[in-house]
Parts: sequence; structure tokens; C-alpha cells
Amino acid sequence: MTDVSANEETTPRFSELGLHPLVLKAVEAQGYEIPTPIQAETIPTLLSGRDVIGLAQTGTGKTAAFALPALSDLAEAGRADDGPFALVLTPTRELAIQVAEAFTSYATELSDFSVLPIYGGQAYGPQLAGLRRGAQVVVGTPGRVIDHLKKGSLKLGSLKHLILDEADEMLKMGFAEDIEEIFSQVGPDRQVALFSATMPTSIHRITGKYLDDPKEVRIAAKSQTGANIRQRYFMVQHSHKLDALTRILEVEEYEGIIMFVRTKQATEELAEKLRARGFKTAAINGDIPQQARER
Repeated sequence: MTDVSANEETTPRFSELGLHPLVLKAVEAQGYEIPTPIQAETIPTLLSGRDVIGLAQTGTGKTAAFALPALSDLAEAGRADDGPFALVLTPTRELAIQVAEAFTSYATELSDFSVLPIYGGQAYGPQLAGLRRGAQVVVGTPGRVIDHLKKGSLKLGSLKHLILDEADEMLKMGFAEDIEEIFSQVGPDRQVALFSATMPTSIHRITGKYLDDPKEVRIAAKSQTGANIRQRYFMVQHSHKLDALTRILEVEEYEGIIMFVRTKQATEELAEKLRARGFKTAAINGDIPQQARER
């Protein structure tokens, strides 16, 4: 196990991690020079071919930690013979889209690169078309990945990289059997990277069964609030909450705001009341169709 803490004096630059020149060029074009601790520890390990367990919170840069080595390997080896080169499993459709977008941004220098997010709530047609075209990286939720495996539209026999992002969340959501089924469809010549915020017994069971001598990288969670975040609270009677919120919106300068409420119904009610007061507002909750969310 490796415990890592941020220390810019000892952290290497991206140019020292061994990334493929085309991938490094894309990273540097985005202005990145110094990797985060999880990236500095994980990227060289994955490039060496070893399995990895990354224990890190959201916001530590873990997407690049697994995407950059996979893309470097792809740039070096070329596409898989039958099926995707890399598969990333995520617990939610929103994260699948986010991870796919990250792969796209890091692969700008690779010719004919394609990444395909697949998830429930989206029609099968576009996903089937993307798989037939030969996506090199597939990012999906376990349930939809299983659906495509059963249909025969997704084959994993030539897969080189299997990545589990937010593995603890996937297990909490009941995807353990799906994940095990996916592992059973993957050939032995593959590298596994598993990222999780916590390490429950269920994760230990999967890593012990399917990962080969993995290196464990543990990034200490930062409990303090970010220096650029200001926290305030207001004691307001329930009947005055809307007026108080309206006043805050009127006097504060902002480009956009995310408001959290307790129930799905409350999202709709608050959005409607704020629209009536002249604010451009949209509600988002679990009942909103996926197409509307993506808009």
C-alpha cells in the first residue's frame, strides 16, 4: 500500500511520467503541467502494466489518472482486434458522460479516436451504431454493458483495460453480480484499475478475486473547505425562505447557481416560484427524462 500526500516539491511533471508523446501533447495543450498526487502515483504504475487500486475522493483528478495511461497504451498498440480497447464502468449515466468527455479531451492528437458512453435511459440505436463503428473506448453503467453483452453487440475478448470508477458506489447500487459477469467476459490479458472512495469488504472480495498483485494508492482526503469557498447560513422562518432566497439572488453576483432541496417535488415547486419572480430556472431530479437532463 502506498500513502500519498500532496507535495509540489517532489511531484514530477507530466512530461516525466512516461506518457505517449501524442497524449502528453494534448495534456500540455490544456495547460496541465503538474499532476495531482493520484495521477503522479497511478500513471507510471499503469504504464508499467500493473493493476492498481486507487483510493481517492472525487475531485482528486482520478479520471486523468486512468484515462491517460489507457490512451498512451492505445496510441502505442493500436486498436483491439474485436471490440473496444478499454472499458470504463461507472455507477451513473452522468458520470459515464463526464468520463467520456474527458477521454475525448485527452485524445485530441490521436487519429480516428472514438469513445462511446452507453447507459440506461438512452435509446439502443445510437449505442448499437457506435459499437458497430468500433469505439476504442466504451464508458458505461454495468446494467447497460450487460445488456449489450447479452445482445452480442459488445465483445470484450480483446479488451486491454478494464477500469472501475467509483466502485464502492456501484456496489452500493447493487451492481456486484453485473460486475462479476463483466469480469467473466474479459480475457486474461487485461489490466485492471479500480478506483473507490472507500474500501468495504465487498471491494476487497472483488480485488482479491480479479486483480493481479495490484498496487494500492491511497490519497488522504482533505477535510478542509477550499480556500475559494465562502460559507454562510441564514436563520429564516419557513414562510420567509422564498423572500430571503430571492433577496440573495438579487444582490449577489453569479454566473450560475445550484440549489439543493429535499424532495423531487420541491425542485419543481422552487423552480416554478423563481421563474415567476423573473429568474431563469430549471429543475433537475430523478424523474426528469435523460434527454431533458442532457439539454
